Amino acid sequence: MSNSTAIVRRTAVCENCGSAFAVRVWPDGRIRPIGSPANCPCGGTDFRLLS
Repeated sequence: MSNSTAIVRRTAVCENCGSAFAVRVWPDGRIRPIGSPANCPCGGTDFRLLS
C-alpha cells in the first residue's frame, strides 16, 4: 500500500556539482540529503532524483 503522507528514501544528485546523495523526499516534494543540512556541501540546494 502507498501512503501519500509518507517520507520516502531515494537517491538524488546535486544539480550544482553532480554529487550523489541518499535523500528523503517529503510529501510536499522537498528533497533533503540524509545526515546533512538542507543543502549540498558545495552550497547547492537543488537536487534531481535518480530513477
